[in-house]
Amino acid sequence: MKKVTLQMIADHLQVSKALVSKALSNDPAVNDGTKETIWKTAEEMGYRFKMSRKTIPAAKTGNLAVLMPRAYLDDMEYWGKVLHGIENELQNHNFSMILSSIDISLSPKDGLPSSIHERKVDGAIVMGHLPDSYINSLKANAFPFMMVDANLLDPSIDHVLANNFLGAYQATTYLLEAGHRRVAFVGDEHTSWSFRERNRGFIEAIRDYTRRTGKEVTYEFIAGVGVSGTGMYVSPEFAADLRAQASGERPVTGLFCANDLTAFEALRFLAEGGIHCPADVSVVGFDDLTLTEIMHPKLTTVRVPKSVIGSRAAQLILRRINEPEATAEHVLLSTELVERASVSEYKG
Repeated sequence: MKKVTLQMIADHLQVSKALVSKALSNDPAVNDGTKETIWKTAEEMGYRFKMSRKTIPAAKTGNLAVLMPRAYLDDMEYWGKVLHGIENELQNHNFSMILSSIDISLSPKDGLPSSIHERKVDGAIVMGHLPDSYINSLKANAFPFMMVDANLLDPSIDHVLANNFLGAYQATTYLLEAGHRRVAFVGDEHTSWSFRERNRGFIEAIRDYTRRTGKEVTYEFIAGVGVSGTGMYVSPEFAADLRAQASGERPVTGLFCANDLTAFEALRFLAEGGIHCPADVSVVGFDDLTLTEIMHPKLTTVRVPKSVIGSRAAQLILRRINEPEATAEHVLLSTELVERASVSEYKG
């Protein structure tokens, strides 16, 4: 049976393809009578709908805001892929994305874009660590929104994250199974929810490995580096602490870094101190940024499905617009360990 296309429906009704597309996506610019005619004709012709009519949001503007701290513009390799996933999904539903970077030093009244205050968008996707005051402002105004990889844990708000706990658990287990018995978590665990979950996965992997094998494992925490709403930071003490842990009579031989940016900083400081990877210390990161594949040595890391995170975020906000009273969803997306050259077996 020949596939029914939008053009075939348009030709049958002697209207434009654009009008058919708008009607089938419930565009408010199309009057209800025309919508009904086009939907009925499409059904009779056997058109394959991507979603049922009931699930298509009753949009008012066809625009969605994406809000993110201004500092995140410096890390567009990560967030850019999330944005790409959002944009692709919205295009499938004839929505447009309006990106707004937020100066988090401002109050919500001054920092939120005019598109929010003037209701020129139907909803918002909040990416990363905006201050709680911004979230509270959106809630107080009953504005539809959802969050991506945020610090705030609110059961009433839709939220999409990578499964940071299991990704860290797998990465740490990989170091332990490679023979490393003195390992460390590198990064400030309280800098973000994702870092805390990765720290928790690190600890739980060690506990489970010890219970399972009976082998003794000692672990350390090397702080002084992390990310926040104002970007990446490294404390003056970080390099000295790191080198001290990776040298001496009983050095740490395996490092699980809270993200790839942290791993890059750790590798730089170690090399400056004459400590080499993976000969002296094995290193695992998290995120799978492009540089992990071209640096030397290539970095073992945990791949985060960035584009899929964006796609699921778009799906959730469209659902929230259409069903304001629906139960909130917290979506955890699986990660994948990517084995490269920065980890070697420890035989000491």
